[in-house]
Amino acid sequence: MRKFINYKKAAQLLLLSVAFVACNKEDQHVRKAMHVVVNGYNGLANALRITIDTTAYVGDKVLKPTEKFEFNVAYAYLEKQQQKTVVVTDTVTRQVIFSKLLPSDGTKAAINFLYINGKVTEIQPPAADTSTNKLGFYIHYTDNETPLDIFLYRMDNSNGMEYRTYLAKNVKPGSWVYVDYLAGADFNTKTNVDDAANLYFTKTGTTDQWAFDDNQFKSTVSVSGMQLPLAGEKGLVQQYLITPGGYTLDFARMYFHPDRVR
Repeated sequence: MRKFINYKKAAQLLLLSVAFVACNKEDQHVRKAMHVVVNGYNGLANALRITIDTTAYVGDKVLKPTEKFEFNVAYAYLEKQQQKTVVVTDTVTRQVIFSKLLPSDGTKAAINFLYINGKVTEIQPPAADTSTNKLGFYIHYTDNETPLDIFLYRMDNSNGMEYRTYLAKNVKPGSWVYVDYLAGADFNTKTNVDDAANLYFTKTGTTDQWAFDDNQFKSTVSVSGMQLPLAGEKGLVQQYLITPGGYTLDFARMYFHPDRVR
C-alpha cells in the first residue's frame, strides 16, 4: 500500500509544541516550532539523510535510493535562532548535495527538489492564478522519450458509462509540463474523483497503448491521495513527480497546502 504523508498529524504536533512554549513564557530560551516539508526524488544509488541544524533524522526519515520521497517533521528551535538550515547529505560519501535556509520566522516551510541525472534541481512553482488551478507534472522515465498523454478516467459501475478528461497531451519525459485546470462535471466531487478515478498515462494519441513498459498497471495511478482540485476550487498550484514503481505507477506531491480542508 502506498504510504502518504500525514500532514494533519504533523500540524497537531506543531500545535502541541506551540502550546508547550506558551506554558514556558518565563523561560529565557523560548522555543518555537516550524512545520517542515521536503518533497522530491532521490536519483542516487545511496540513501540520503536530512539534517536541520544539529538535528539528524534517521529510521524511516532517511530518503531511500532511486525513490520518490515526502519528508515531513515538526521542527523545534530557539526563538533567538535565526539561521535554520536544511542539509541533505549522501549517507555513504558524506557529501552535502543540497542545503537551504528555512524562513527566519513563521510556522511553515516547504522545499521541493529532484536529484536526477547527477545533479540537484530545485523546483520553482509558477505563480498562483485566482481564476484557475495550475497542475504540474514531471515524468521521470529513462527507458525511452516517447511522448505521452495524461488523462483522468473513471467508469460508472451502475451503467457502464466511461468518462475521460485530458490534463495534458504530447508530454515529453524528463521535463515539466504545466496546465490550467478546473474541475469539470465528471470529476468534481470526492466521490467521483478520490473514490472512483484513476490517472492514465498512454502513448500520445491513444487510449490503450500504455506509456510505461507497455503495462497498464505501471501506467495507472489512483487519484486518491493526489488531492486534485474539486468543484469551486481555484488558485491552487500543485506539482507532481510521476515515476514507475515496482508494480504500479508512483508519485510524489511536490506542494504544501496545510490549511486546505479536504
